[in-house]
Amino acid sequence: MANERLILCGSVGNGSLPFKDERSLRLRMWGPHANVHLTIQDVREAMLKQVPAVFLDLIDIATYVYCADQAVTRGGDGVSNFGENWRRNLFFRIPVRKPNFWKKASVLDQLVSTLSFLSEDEYNFDFEPLTKDTSIERYLEFTQTPYDGIAEEVVMFSGGIDSLGGAVQEAVINKRKIILVNHQSSPKLSRRHDHLLSLLEGQAKEYRPLQVAVRINKAKNLGAEYTQRTRSFLYASLGATIATMLGLSRLRFYENGVVSLNLPPSPQVVGARATRTTHPQVLNGFSQLLTSLAGKTFTVENPFLWKTKTEVVRLIGDAGCGKLIKFATSCTRTWEITKQHPHCGTCSQCIDRRFAVLAAGQEANDPGEAYKVDLLVGERKNEGQVGDPQTMITAYLETANEIEKMDALQFFSRFGEASRALRHIDGNPEATAMQIFDLHRRHAKQVVGVIDQAIAKQRSAIRKRELPATCLLRLVYDSGLSASTVPLKDPEVPIGDNVFRKKGQIWTVRFAGGADFILLPSKGAAYLHQLLSQPHVHLSAIDMAYGVAKNRDRYSLGSAGEKSDREALAAYRAKLIELRAEQEEANANNDHGAQEKIQEEIESITQEIREASGLGGRLCKVSDDRERVRKAVGMALKRATKEIALYDQRLAHHLSPPRLICGQNPCYVPDKDVQWET
Repeated sequence: MANERLILCGSVGNGSLPFKDERSLRLRMWGPHANVHLTIQDVREAMLKQVPAVFLDLIDIATYVYCADQAVTRGGDGVSNFGENWRRNLFFRIPVRKPNFWKKASVLDQLVSTLSFLSEDEYNFDFEPLTKDTSIERYLEFTQTPYDGIAEEVVMFSGGIDSLGGAVQEAVINKRKIILVNHQSSPKLSRRHDHLLSLLEGQAKEYRPLQVAVRINKAKNLGAEYTQRTRSFLYASLGATIATMLGLSRLRFYENGVVSLNLPPSPQVVGARATRTTHPQVLNGFSQLLTSLAGKTFTVENPFLWKTKTEVVRLIGDAGCGKLIKFATSCTRTWEITKQHPHCGTCSQCIDRRFAVLAAGQEANDPGEAYKVDLLVGERKNEGQVGDPQTMITAYLETANEIEKMDALQFFSRFGEASRALRHIDGNPEATAMQIFDLHRRHAKQVVGVIDQAIAKQRSAIRKRELPATCLLRLVYDSGLSASTVPLKDPEVPIGDNVFRKKGQIWTVRFAGGADFILLPSKGAAYLHQLLSQPHVHLSAIDMAYGVAKNRDRYSLGSAGEKSDREALAAYRAKLIELRAEQEEANANNDHGAQEKIQEEIESITQEIREASGLGGRLCKVSDDRERVRKAVGMALKRATKEIALYDQRLAHHLSPPRLICGQNPCYVPDKDVQWET
């Protein structure tokens, strides 16, 4: 990887790592040459307890990771240009108080896999003992606060619309005593945040929250990259430490589900714009890591996962807190913020915010003049802009147009990324998938509704061409959106009465001319497809398992010799192929814990195959392995049939004995008039 950097933290040395001096970055949090200063303000001395050393280490690690994230450029703007060095390979040498704890395979794997998915970088950590310990008091500024009760919740607070909605939900609506952990990355935002919190305190009254403000001051040369994808890791680390100080075992991020799930609402929303800060996989990774640190279950959650931004804005307004919206800051271009225009109006966060405010009917509480470029009628110039403002806004709207017209089949065919989140959200996967679809369809309807109302209101100005040629309404009216936007093609429509066909990441199903429905990827659906494709044929359960495994052509069952059982050997090889497929997925997700376990099992099974295939080799537990595969295939088929019953009871009944036979040699025996398109 071309973009490799060694980050030396504190007073550690280069060690034996082969890096030249110019490829090293030195970060120091204390001492005469410190270039990073972390301060946690507004903490009462009375609430400070002995913080475990591993949490002090966590703060150090998170701070170093966050600063390195900004100091090592990706070589592109992260929008229209990724640059050849977009993904970085970062090697950290960090002094810690508990090096043996951080070197544990389980802890290190949780740390690396979560950060790798969060920022799309490669992480390597080398921990060594901290020679001169520093206590948490070095970070804290003790002040008296009006908060005398015991905190019930720790909530991350960025000062944006979603986090404001979370604070309103907790303190105003639910009347709970909360602590807001706020990382202020820019001095420009401090006054706005302070005023916003003052207004929030007035609404919450006796339940007014306490703010714990976190500031990081660093040397100017450490600001080469603005994407800041690891900021939520710093947030979570600080929030978890504060929660631990208070005896709590949970912290909350509040962010609308469309942003959290990270299915880009436009092809241009990539890089820094399509971050994974609160993706369910990231929050689960935080939970696992913090559970290891705390020695008990620690939960990181997002209560707004099933809300759109419009619904969050509406919640704020309905709670009588609409006037606070004006002082919430959403714009990512903090360097452009002015008193007159605190929002640029062209970044994706500004677009999201303005659509949500208009859809929720809260425009009176969010003046249009606060945006440098008006969402609907503002001129969108491309000169000197990061990305392409015209393409951004038109692609954003075109995607909303498409989703608004989609059914579930079309949605999941287009957004295969949705399946990634299903593994990390509690609940029935099928029901969760439909929640994801409904969430995005509601969001799309809210966006296109704003445009419909605006066109009706501005129809005279549009007709007379009085509006700027590059404003959104003119782009919609004159050219049907941007020529660079590729319209969605309708997926292939099944033409027969009985269809069971793979479409993208999902299965399209129709029975007896009924309504189409979809099945999410599963082994059971794949096994069922094999049987429907070969009616009246008795298939081997082992061969079916082998057929579903990836890269079948690369492996052959072959002959194990006279002294080995062919089917049992095939079972081992089928399992080996499945493990290699799981290994590929673990590698893609940088899940080092899973990689290690899978590799151990692969080596064990490979040894079994080697012994069985050699001279005089014998397979142990031959019948047990055949039985294991038979049961696994049968259970997968039953699960698939149970899922089908949620959508089509007739088909579920049809796929029951005597038409569908399980066992060592499953078979599908259809009625004479049933023929499947597969």
